Amino acid sequence: MRVRIVDMPEMKAAVIRSEMGGEYTRVAWRRIRELLDGCAAVGGEDYGLVFVPEWQWATGVRELWTGVEVSGFEELPDGVETITIPARTYAKLTVRGDIGGLDEAYGHLSRWFEREGIERDVSEGSFGFEANRLKPVNPFDIPRSELSFVDYDIYAPIAPGQAIETDRFPHIEDFAIEAQPARRVVGVERFVRQQEGEHPLTAIPAIWEEFRRLSAGWQDIRACGESFGLFSYAPPFEAGQNFSYLACVEVKEDDRVPIPAGMTERFIPAGECAVVTYRGALSGILEAWSFFHGSWRSRQSEYAAVDEFEYERYDGRFAGADNAESVIELHFPVVRAEQPAPLTDKRVYDAKGGFELQDLRNAKVHMACFRGAEFHGVDMRDASLVHVNFVNSRWEHIYFSNVHIRHAQLGGTVFEHVQRPQAAASRFEEEPGTDGWVNVEPVVFRDSDLSRAVFENCELNGVDIRGCRLEGMTIDGIPVTELLAGYAAAKRGV
Repeated sequence: MRVRIVDMPEMKAAVIRSEMGGEYTRVAWRRIRELLDGCAAVGGEDYGLVFVPEWQWATGVRELWTGVEVSGFEELPDGVETITIPARTYAKLTVRGDIGGLDEAYGHLSRWFEREGIERDVSEGSFGFEANRLKPVNPFDIPRSELSFVDYDIYAPIAPGQAIETDRFPHIEDFAIEAQPARRVVGVERFVRQQEGEHPLTAIPAIWEEFRRLSAGWQDIRACGESFGLFSYAPPFEAGQNFSYLACVEVKEDDRVPIPAGMTERFIPAGECAVVTYRGALSGILEAWSFFHGSWRSRQSEYAAVDEFEYERYDGRFAGADNAESVIELHFPVVRAEQPAPLTDKRVYDAKGGFELQDLRNAKVHMACFRGAEFHGVDMRDASLVHVNFVNSRWEHIYFSNVHIRHAQLGGTVFEHVQRPQAAASRFEEEPGTDGWVNVEPVVFRDSDLSRAVFENCELNGVDIRGCRLEGMTIDGIPVTELLAGYAAAKRGV
């Protein structure tokens, strides 16, 4: 269960007050629906609301207000009460599953408030509420004693005046480490060239459309209603890289029925996965990747990600690409790993990469050995490195703008795929190192020994070499001194 901090706008509701208890709530629900039948003010047809008087928690909740959201109170019939809930901040917890988890959910929420040091608003007049989903099954139509499955959101009000940030991942409902079985999957696979400008949100729906076309009439598709989207990556894993995507369904491992022409068979290995549950339109699904890769991975050291593949799981909760109530599971394979303990409990948010970082700003590290250490996703802006030994180290995806390197020994060092920003002029208005900050100023080598250096397949347009010793320097095997001598002779007309 994952608690999120969310801001909610003002809400008006038409309600019937009843005693505490499932059957009393159902009586109130039937009454409110009868009274509001055909009322134009009724909105929020997807939810049934149960309001909880927070001030009664101390002595035991004795009554509830059951109803629906309305646009206004002017057209409401006699016999209903009204509640106006002001815009405010809530702790939100989604409860979906067995009815037995009901009490567990409220206990989990109470422990969350205590653990986070956040004050719940239990003052007189403060309401929390449950938003019960009415589709595909309306829980109010089922007697409480026969109800086996629940699907609703708890909104617990947070006391005002606290310095609290809302959740950066509001659509991530749940997260868990789960053991997953091996799966034999069959479907349509295509390579998505993200680095060349092909957008996944355009490419992937096209792959599914091809899958539906090729699978028409295929009798071997499982009737369980599950399907999968398998991402495969070539190492090293990085954000925005190209990938293969397989739109697929699971088939039995011992099934020998031929697969349709144009389809591919793959095997997903068994193992533990970090399962991220996302609820929302498919256009916002990247939030799940940001949550896993940008937040969870950096906050724990018990697990390491297996970056070769990951997959989506679609089941009966997926209500369509544009439906805000669609639920998708993202499965990220992980392994238990011994990793260094965090250097600090403090955190800072890196807006450029969308990551949460350990906050070591202005820290001073002296006389330390990091031999064999791994630095990943490290913000070193404005840092000073003095008397540092980098022998045999490997640097990848390094932002070196405005770096000043003095007294460095570079023997055997390889500079590969070094690029300049694709811009005509520098832009320094934004925060240094962010996407809006661009530096195309020249790279300068001054008073340096670059003898025997090799420049291979490099872009050297506009390079300016001044006052340098060039004995033995060649371009495509031709000594530069001879080229310069020939040029000087041509200028003299010899």
